[in-house]
Amino acid sequence: MKSLYAIGAAILALALAGPASAEQGVTDTEIVVGCSNSFSGPLAFTGDQLTKFGLDLYFKVVNDAGGIHGRKVRTVYYDDGYKPQEAMANTKKLVEQDRVFAILASQGTSPVVATLDYLESNRVPLLFPYQGSPVTRGKKHVFSGMMLYDRQSHTMIDYLVGQRKLRSFAALYQDDEYGKAFLTSFEKDLARHKLKLLASEPVKRGVSDVSAQIAKLQAAKPEVTFLVLTPGPGAQALKERQKIGWNETLMVSSGPLTDERYLALAGGAAEGVEGLSLWPDPLSSDLPGVKQYREHMAKYFPKNEPNRYSLAGYFDAMLFAEAVKRAGKNLTRDGLATALEGIKGWESGILPPVTIGKDHETQRQGFWVRVDKGRLKPLTDWLRSE
Repeated sequence: MKSLYAIGAAILALALAGPASAEQGVTDTEIVVGCSNSFSGPLAFTGDQLTKFGLDLYFKVVNDAGGIHGRKVRTVYYDDGYKPQEAMANTKKLVEQDRVFAILASQGTSPVVATLDYLESNRVPLLFPYQGSPVTRGKKHVFSGMMLYDRQSHTMIDYLVGQRKLRSFAALYQDDEYGKAFLTSFEKDLARHKLKLLASEPVKRGVSDVSAQIAKLQAAKPEVTFLVLTPGPGAQALKERQKIGWNETLMVSSGPLTDERYLALAGGAAEGVEGLSLWPDPLSSDLPGVKQYREHMAKYFPKNEPNRYSLAGYFDAMLFAEAVKRAGKNLTRDGLATALEGIKGWESGILPPVTIGKDHETQRQGFWVRVDKGRLKPLTDWLRSE
């Protein structure tokens, strides 16, 4: 009789504890992921497109086909307005209350960096954040989603100095983690060519009047001026440069030069601006993955015009789904990480073949573009940074 009581007690204890192999955010029928993102503030359009029209677009396709190993993907999002403190609060809510399996496609350097230590200490995967700070490199539970800023800088400088033979540079940058990460990289990469920045002018977050900074940069007479700004100040900088007739410098943007919608903020002042694009043209590319993306957009969100941000989110969801599939039926966070690290030469039909490996970087290349009649015109093939 005692043995029967002992067996009964053991069964009850196991029932209360739940399955030993269960992972947070994973059930027999569902995988829960989410993020804090900008649904208000200067990057609201980006946040909406990355998540609600990018991630959710591909997950609708996946879920309608029965899910991954029988599990459908559910997303949970909160608005941080591009504010680090809000991003931190939202991320804690996602992990501790919503109990997500992973944080997927959060946005903004300062908001993302603010959550890094918390996510690492709690062993929560941070997958494909839409930012490129090098501080995310080497983190066990982080897989980057954008070509990291130091790689972007390396590629930009080598192209401009090596192929274009330009020698004098200046920068107008946002005075935070985003701007400073690029500034540090520019200085390091110029030093490789025995060059220095002639001038650099910071812009405080939330400031749109950059006339004083533009005047100082003009006085330095650089051949190239880097814009490392969010769309509003970036557009104002281009308008101010046009207003004072400063045509002697080549404007190279890593901020507002990301999608045609943001270029439109500057109107004709954006003509001739150049930069490094990380994504093929969502409207005209004939790559198979981009064509499939347009077909899915037309089916599920016919009123939403294709753009680079929703394409980026769509790709992130594709990569996540591929890794979950490889991880197998018994999905765990460690199993997902192993699956991602094992991706070699994966064909998405959107980017060149993707190999991830131990460095957890998903994108190592971009191609040079110039604004021509309001559209980004490619000037090179893919440029790879090692």
